[in-house]
Amino acid sequence: MAFHLTDNQRRLAHHVLLFDRPLSYEVAEALQRGTLGCAENKITRTGITEFFCGLYLQFRDHLQVHFSGDIGAVVGRIFPKHRFGDKGLVAETVLENAASDKDSTGFGYNISLSDELIRLLWTATRLANAVGRKTSLKDVVAAVALDDHWLGELRSNGISPRQEFYDFKDVLNVVFYASIHAHGSSKEMQFELDEKIEGPYDVLLRTPSGGFAPMKTARLTLNDRQIAAISWPDRPQVRVSVELQQKNKLNVEFDGPQFGSMDVTVRGATRKQSEIAGN
Repeated sequence: MAFHLTDNQRRLAHHVLLFDRPLSYEVAEALQRGTLGCAENKITRTGITEFFCGLYLQFRDHLQVHFSGDIGAVVGRIFPKHRFGDKGLVAETVLENAASDKDSTGFGYNISLSDELIRLLWTATRLANAVGRKTSLKDVVAAVALDDHWLGELRSNGISPRQEFYDFKDVLNVVFYASIHAHGSSKEMQFELDEKIEGPYDVLLRTPSGGFAPMKTARLTLNDRQIAAISWPDRPQVRVSVELQQKNKLNVEFDGPQFGSMDVTVRGATRKQSEIAGN
């Protein structure tokens, strides 16, 4: 959900972030690189993407530990004018005056942070405060992972997190789950459709489950129709879209070994908002 701050709220946020110094000096310098990059490239407001460019100019190698994609190309597109190192913290006109031994009259520029960037920095600072420190790069990375909108903006620029995230929606959307162990050669299960979880629906068949050995092969039937088959190691998992009835029957035929395992998960697309809110 997008947030829109009033002018007074924005002024307070600017003051806290820029003058109360909740950010570590490295993150503060990354923010400075982002705002200066906006000024020199005639961008009126520093948003998530522009700040991310500042992070790259500040951290480069460390940032690429957490994100994949051609971040350098994004920086070149957003900030055609940019500089690494100490020069990236100083305005171009000041550098030119210093190189020509001219007296510098100083350089000023307006700083305008987008509401979403303010919210991101505030969230990152809250994470840092919780463990008694100033906001670091890792706190910013962790904060980005908390919001699908922020992740979506980065992905629209070809940048994605290197790690997979646990998402509680992966629990809320589950209609049926079973972990199956190699006792016998088949197992039949039944479940009813949870009307609180809306479609479309899909089934994930995966081996192994947890720390057990993988099944050699497995075939899954839903309501008397085979819908999926897996084998180890060639095809350890498969996800298929399915239509569910009010009452459903699953049958899994499998080939061990003795301590083999696999799991079956049936998920919907969304849980009704009234249920998420507890209404």
